[in-house]
Amino acid sequence: MFATKILRQQVGAFSKLPHANEVKMAYDLHQPSVSLQTNINNENHKSEPILFIHGIFGNKKSYAQDCKLIADATHTPVYTLDLRNHGETSHAAPFNYDVLTADIKAFCDEHSFDKVKLVGYSLGAKASMLTALKYPDLVRSAVFIDNAPINQPHLKGFMKSYIKSMKYILDESRIHKNDKQWKEKANDDMKKFLPNGNLRKNLLVNLVNKPPKNSEESTVNFDTDYIQFLNPIHEMEHMIIEEVATWPDTKGLKYEGETHFIRGLKSPFITKQGVAAIMDHFPNADITDLNSNHDILDDRPGEYVRIICDFFNLHRYQNPPKDANIVNYSGYGFQQPTNGSTVAAN
Repeated sequence: MFATKILRQQVGAFSKLPHANEVKMAYDLHQPSVSLQTNINNENHKSEPILFIHGIFGNKKSYAQDCKLIADATHTPVYTLDLRNHGETSHAAPFNYDVLTADIKAFCDEHSFDKVKLVGYSLGAKASMLTALKYPDLVRSAVFIDNAPINQPHLKGFMKSYIKSMKYILDESRIHKNDKQWKEKANDDMKKFLPNGNLRKNLLVNLVNKPPKNSEESTVNFDTDYIQFLNPIHEMEHMIIEEVATWPDTKGLKYEGETHFIRGLKSPFITKQGVAAIMDHFPNADITDLNSNHDILDDRPGEYVRIICDFFNLHRYQNPPKDANIVNYSGYGFQQPTNGSTVAAN
């Protein structure tokens, strides 16, 4: 009886989201302030933009300033994308890495990109990895931030804490949308589930007290007296807990291009097993360790941006010259890292 009740709840949640094998991804484009002067580089970068893929409950606005820095320092257009059920992209089921990859591929096809460079964080890292493995001819090179191509059942508790904190706001706190302190109250209520301030901050970006501009396309009911999340939290609950920590069958798939992984030394996302899987699927990968938890993008913003820019500038050509120019970052508003170390994973 109890199992049947759970099944009905899950089926009911799925039924509220329309089914779509592919969705059109919302995006922002960050153009570099200065383009490269050499013809060969200009031609390469017109057709090889950087796609920046956010983590769970992130969106294309989350790290917009960082992406502008990356665009300027690499002289490369940077597209920040909203995954399905995030930001301004449509709400749809299913929600797994195969469909996220299909959405990314469809985005590239829509924009006629022959080659792209990928940057993915957390959930976005796995989606980007699978894109590189499934469509190696599409991907020039990639940076993957704090995730690995393996099943990670130990992370389900992490996902449950996210969901519990957000459901508590919707179902228990029920903060009135006209309350002048609605965001502060929501932050306080989430502390019992998520003591990490950076994680709460990233979730609170999705909390609103008025309908967004594309609310007519959302499955969320904004016609209430209470604050709401932009994401369909109740409908996504089962999918988030069961899918985000998984990894599809990629046995035998390899991406031979240049890749760089950024690992948080205090994060549980890249284990020894994860490193082995990385080298199995990405034999030309390097790994940089940073003294950080999983929230690297907030905890070490200057370091991760510098690593990304160094990597793409070094590999601007398929066979970079020995005297490849590395950008002087002092003019871009961020510092060289002081506590990170780079290790060759191979």
